Amino acid sequence: MTIKQGELFPIMKQPTDEYIVVSALASELPNALPQKILFTGVGKVNATHILTRYLVDHPEVKKVINYGTCGGVHGVKKGEVVKVTTFIQGDMDCGPLTEGSGITFGDDVAISDVLNFGTDGLICRTQDQFIDEIESLDMLQHLLEGNKFNVVDMEAYALAKVCAYMNVDFICYKYVSDDANDEATTDWEDNVSKGEPLFYDILEKEHLFERLQ
Repeated sequence: MTIKQGELFPIMKQPTDEYIVVSALASELPNALPQKILFTGVGKVNATHILTRYLVDHPEVKKVINYGTCGGVHGVKKGEVVKVTTFIQGDMDCGPLTEGSGITFGDDVAISDVLNFGTDGLICRTQDQFIDEIESLDMLQHLLEGNKFNVVDMEAYALAKVCAYMNVDFICYKYVSDDANDEATTDWEDNVSKGEPLFYDILEKEHLFERLQ
């Protein structure tokens, strides 16, 4: 089956209308999950466009559950699924117009460039860059001036911001596919789908779905 960007992948007999699972790539969730999945494509622009369009067309949705891969940076281990509740705008830099990197000039102050959806999870920095070298990672850490982030990805902040604007709850789980280092590309290619069963186990444990027999 060919899955197009922005197209729902229906794999539940009676999909739940109140929430939607969102992921960037079908390769991250290649097997049938008893739920609807919205695949956005990679990056913040794709994520923003696809999710916004879907939520406008489906006002009944009250919760977005994001799953995807990430690079591990601080306090995480490759091969585990982690819950993320704080999201940082990673590659916004308006220079002297703002107080620092990561702050969007002229943006609604009610929707911060550091978004929090709870306090029981980790911190994700989102930018339109796949981090695969130590030098890039060191530079990102320096820009945050000591504020530690745990993982890096390319969509989560954008999805979280859409949910914040539209008053929709946001839950995020990330599979640590690589260590955001010089081996990241190979590691991601080898591990991209390995977090899928772990993610399903979490959803089942949280009573968000029951497996089809």
